[in-house]
Amino acid sequence: MKIEDWLKVAKKQIAVLDAELLALKCFAPKEADRSWLVTHDVVKITTEMQQKADEMLKKRAAGIPLAYILGEKEFYGRSFEVNSDVLIPRPETEVLIDLIKELPLPKQPSFLEIGTGSGCVAVTLALEYPQSYVLATDVSVKALDVAYQNDIIHEGRVEFIQSNLLREVQPDEGHFDVLVANLPYVDPTWDWLDQDSLSHEPSRALYVKQEGGLALYRRLFKELRLRQGRGGFGVDYVVVEADPCQHTALTQIAEQQGLIALKTQGFGVVFERRQRYQAGRRMQKLVNVEARLTKANHENDNHE
Repeated sequence: MKIEDWLKVAKKQIAVLDAELLALKCFAPKEADRSWLVTHDVVKITTEMQQKADEMLKKRAAGIPLAYILGEKEFYGRSFEVNSDVLIPRPETEVLIDLIKELPLPKQPSFLEIGTGSGCVAVTLALEYPQSYVLATDVSVKALDVAYQNDIIHEGRVEFIQSNLLREVQPDEGHFDVLVANLPYVDPTWDWLDQDSLSHEPSRALYVKQEGGLALYRRLFKELRLRQGRGGFGVDYVVVEADPCQHTALTQIAEQQGLIALKTQGFGVVFERRQRYQAGRRMQKLVNVEARLTKANHENDNHE
């Protein structure tokens, strides 16, 4: 069988793009793109290649996500390994990286990620900030195995620990410039939710039944408030993902625990610790007053 023959059969069963990506995985060199299929469409495939491709085709036709079949998914321009123990990285999560990049961070920032999953956010931060320290946690050992593997593949700079939210994060871990989290927030009662499309991903990493999906965020913010300042532990900014329909409620929950919302963008929300925010406002007022006095003195000197 030629590659073009296999593709004709596959495209009748699944989406054209999916069929071509499966063909690349099974028939092409590792770094090849879809244009390779056009120039090599008459290449004959071995029986072993065909069997592998047919098995993948069968899984995709049955609704298994393409990322799990291929064993990888792109996030922020890089490829990350995934399996059914972790959520598939999604484009909307990339906004967390963009929002963090807008923050006034030091040259050697420190990041704490809660609920790292595949590790795509933590590893990306380590790569985007080469001088940073990144600590990432997850309650799932299987998820941490995936995250650790992705860290090794890309650079091997992230530190991982198993923890239920902040429970195992020791006070002597010190100060973090940013806490980032993409916790489970999907409310299974949403009438627009297509649960079939999510059925192959770990439900524990997706769904929260309490408080419209925000129960874990309430707990995280509360734990953070109780931990601030103890043993030197502290966080300046908190950047999280939630559905836009939850942002108002999420902001109210955060404010109850001493966090001020700075910005929302897509699925992302940025918070700042209230004491830091207020101190910054006071400092800005002093700067503005000083600027006005300087301007007034300058005008008086010119008038004289």
